[in-house]
Amino acid sequence: VGGCRKHGKQWYQRRVRGTIVGGGGSAVQYGTSHSQLMNAASHASHPHSAKCLNINYSDSGLFGLSVSGHAEEIGGLLKSSVGVIAGLLNGISDEELQRAKNKFKLELILERDSVGGMLRHAGIESLGAGSPSTASQLCAVVDTLTSEDVVSMAKYVSKTSPILVSHGNGEHMPHPSDLQ
Repeated sequence: VGGCRKHGKQWYQRRVRGTIVGGGGSAVQYGTSHSQLMNAASHASHPHSAKCLNINYSDSGLFGLSVSGHAEEIGGLLKSSVGVIAGLLNGISDEELQRAKNKFKLELILERDSVGGMLRHAGIESLGAGSPSTASQLCAVVDTLTSEDVVSMAKYVSKTSPILVSHGNGEHMPHPSDLQ
Protein backbone atom coordinates (compact mmCIF):
# COMPACT_ATOMS: atom_id res chain seq x y z
CA VAL A 1 0.00 0.00 0.00
CA GLY A 2 1.29 3.46 -0.77
CA GLY A 3 2.51 5.31 2.25
CA CYS A 4 2.20 8.82 3.51
CA ARG A 5 4.54 11.62 4.45
CA LYS A 6 6.34 11.33 7.73
CA HIS A 7 4.72 13.08 10.71
CA GLY A 8 1.43 13.73 8.93
CA LYS A 9 -1.74 12.48 10.66
CA GLN A 10 -1.83 9.38 8.43
CA TRP A 11 1.72 8.55 9.53
CA TYR A 12 0.62 8.45 13.16
CA GLN A 13 -2.46 6.42 12.26
CA ARG A 14 -0.42 3.87 10.33
CA ARG A 15 2.23 3.58 13.02
CA VAL A 16 -0.40 2.94 15.71
CA ARG A 17 -2.23 0.45 13.48
CA GLY A 18 1.06 -1.30 12.75
CA THR A 19 1.86 -1.41 16.46
CA ILE A 20 -1.52 -2.99 17.20
CA VAL A 21 -0.98 -5.93 14.85
CA GLY A 22 2.73 -6.45 15.20
CA GLY A 23 5.06 -3.62 14.39
CA GLY A 24 7.36 -1.48 16.40
CA GLY A 25 10.71 -1.81 18.01
CA SER A 26 9.94 -3.33 21.39
CA ALA A 27 8.45 -6.67 20.35
CA VAL A 28 8.78 -9.78 22.52
CA GLN A 29 10.59 -12.46 20.51
CA TYR A 30 10.23 -15.38 22.89
CA GLY A 31 7.53 -16.36 25.33
CA THR A 32 3.78 -15.89 25.16
CA SER A 33 3.42 -12.16 24.53
CA HIS A 34 3.56 -12.19 20.74
CA SER A 35 1.87 -9.80 18.35
CA GLN A 36 -1.46 -10.48 16.68
CA LEU A 37 0.39 -11.34 13.47
CA MET A 38 2.58 -13.93 15.19
CA ASN A 39 -0.39 -15.38 17.08
CA ALA A 40 -2.32 -15.71 13.81
CA ALA A 41 0.63 -17.58 12.31
CA SER A 42 0.99 -19.97 15.25
CA HIS A 43 -0.27 -22.88 13.12
CA ALA A 44 3.09 -23.00 11.32
CA SER A 45 5.33 -25.89 12.31
CA HIS A 46 8.53 -24.37 10.88
CA PRO A 47 10.28 -21.15 11.94
CA HIS A 48 8.42 -18.10 10.70
CA SER A 49 8.09 -14.36 11.14
CA ALA A 50 5.31 -11.85 10.51
CA LYS A 51 5.44 -8.12 11.17
CA CYS A 52 4.17 -4.81 9.86
CA LEU A 53 6.37 -2.82 7.57
CA ASN A 54 5.97 0.95 7.69
CA ILE A 55 8.59 2.97 5.80
CA ASN A 56 8.08 6.71 5.43
CA TYR A 57 9.84 9.56 3.72
CA SER A 58 9.18 13.29 3.73
CA ASP A 59 6.40 13.05 1.12
CA SER A 60 5.47 9.38 0.67
CA GLY A 61 6.08 5.91 2.03
CA LEU A 62 5.21 2.24 2.04
CA PHE A 63 2.99 0.16 4.33
CA GLY A 64 2.79 -3.60 4.19
CA LEU A 65 3.49 -6.92 5.82
CA SER A 66 6.78 -8.78 5.96
CA VAL A 67 6.07 -12.49 6.23
CA SER A 68 8.77 -15.17 6.19
CA GLY A 69 8.25 -18.87 6.44
CA HIS A 70 8.74 -22.33 5.03
CA ALA A 71 7.74 -22.62 1.38
CA GLU A 72 4.96 -25.13 2.06
CA GLU A 73 3.43 -22.94 4.81
CA ILE A 74 3.76 -19.51 3.23
CA GLY A 75 0.25 -19.50 1.75
CA GLY A 76 -1.36 -20.06 5.14
CA LEU A 77 0.97 -17.55 6.79
CA LEU A 78 0.07 -14.87 4.26
CA LYS A 79 -3.67 -15.54 4.51
CA SER A 80 -3.66 -15.43 8.31
CA SER A 81 -1.57 -12.23 8.31
CA VAL A 82 -3.88 -10.48 5.86
CA GLY A 83 -6.79 -11.68 8.02
CA VAL A 84 -5.33 -9.85 11.02
CA ILE A 85 -5.25 -6.57 9.06
CA ALA A 86 -8.80 -7.20 7.80
CA GLY A 87 -9.89 -7.83 11.40
CA LEU A 88 -9.19 -4.18 12.19
CA LEU A 89 -12.26 -3.30 10.10
CA ASN A 90 -14.32 -4.57 13.03
CA GLY A 91 -12.70 -2.03 15.33
CA ILE A 92 -10.39 -2.37 18.30
CA SER A 93 -10.91 -2.12 22.00
CA ASP A 94 -9.93 0.96 23.96
CA GLU A 95 -7.40 -1.18 25.81
CA GLU A 96 -5.73 -2.34 22.56
CA LEU A 97 -5.61 1.23 21.29
CA GLN A 98 -4.12 2.56 24.52
CA ARG A 99 -1.52 -0.23 24.61
CA ALA A 100 -0.49 0.53 21.00
CA LYS A 101 -0.34 4.27 21.65
CA ASN A 102 1.82 3.73 24.76
CA LYS A 103 4.17 1.42 22.86
CA PHE A 104 4.44 3.89 19.99
CA LYS A 105 5.09 6.80 22.36
CA LEU A 106 7.83 4.77 24.06
CA GLU A 107 9.45 4.22 20.65
CA LEU A 108 9.30 7.95 19.90
CA ILE A 109 10.89 8.78 23.26
CA LEU A 110 13.59 6.09 23.03
CA GLU A 111 14.53 7.22 19.50
CA ARG A 112 15.38 10.60 21.04
CA ASP A 113 17.00 9.24 24.21
CA SER A 114 20.56 9.99 23.14
CA VAL A 115 22.28 13.04 21.75
CA GLY A 116 22.79 11.21 18.45
CA GLY A 117 19.13 10.26 18.30
CA MET A 118 18.00 13.80 19.03
CA LEU A 119 20.31 15.21 16.35
CA ARG A 120 19.25 12.61 13.77
CA HIS A 121 15.55 13.22 14.34
CA ALA A 122 15.98 17.00 14.52
CA GLY A 123 17.63 16.86 11.09
CA ILE A 124 15.04 14.52 9.58
CA GLU A 125 12.11 16.54 10.94
CA SER A 126 13.66 19.86 9.91
CA LEU A 127 14.05 18.63 6.34
CA GLY A 128 10.66 16.92 6.15
CA ALA A 129 8.41 19.15 8.24
CA GLY A 130 10.31 22.43 8.41
CA SER A 131 11.19 22.26 12.10
CA PRO A 132 11.99 19.62 14.70
CA SER A 133 9.44 18.43 17.25
CA THR A 134 9.99 17.47 20.84
CA ALA A 135 9.03 14.02 22.06
CA SER A 136 6.25 15.66 24.11
CA GLN A 137 4.78 17.26 20.99
CA LEU A 138 4.87 13.96 19.10
CA CYS A 139 3.33 12.06 22.01
CA ALA A 140 0.54 14.66 22.24
CA VAL A 141 -0.37 13.96 18.60
CA VAL A 142 -0.38 10.20 19.27
CA ASP A 143 -2.77 10.78 22.19
CA THR A 144 -5.31 12.38 19.82
CA LEU A 145 -5.71 9.20 17.74
CA THR A 146 -8.96 7.27 18.07
CA SER A 147 -10.11 3.77 17.22
CA GLU A 148 -12.04 5.35 14.31
CA ASP A 149 -8.69 6.53 12.90
CA VAL A 150 -7.39 2.95 13.00
CA VAL A 151 -10.55 1.60 11.33
CA SER A 152 -10.43 4.26 8.59
CA MET A 153 -6.82 3.33 7.85
CA ALA A 154 -7.77 -0.36 7.74
CA LYS A 155 -10.57 0.46 5.26
CA TYR A 156 -8.08 2.31 3.08
CA VAL A 157 -5.68 -0.65 3.11
CA SER A 158 -8.44 -3.19 2.42
CA LYS A 159 -9.41 -1.37 -0.79
CA THR A 160 -5.96 -1.74 -2.32
CA SER A 161 -4.67 -4.76 -4.21
CA PRO A 162 -1.79 -6.55 -2.51
CA ILE A 163 1.58 -6.84 -4.20
CA LEU A 164 3.49 -9.99 -3.39
CA VAL A 165 7.25 -10.28 -3.54
CA SER A 166 8.84 -13.68 -3.10
CA HIS A 167 12.42 -14.56 -2.34
CA GLY A 168 12.98 -18.27 -2.72
CA ASN A 169 10.51 -21.00 -3.61
CA GLY A 170 7.27 -19.29 -4.62
CA GLU A 171 5.46 -22.46 -5.62
CA HIS A 172 3.03 -22.24 -2.70
CA MET A 173 2.50 -18.45 -2.88
CA PRO A 174 -1.18 -17.62 -3.21
CA HIS A 175 -2.38 -15.38 -6.00
CA PRO A 176 -2.93 -11.80 -4.81
CA SER A 177 -6.67 -12.09 -5.50
CA ASP A 178 -6.82 -14.99 -3.03
CA LEU A 179 -5.69 -12.65 -0.24
CA GLN A 180 -8.52 -10.14 -0.53
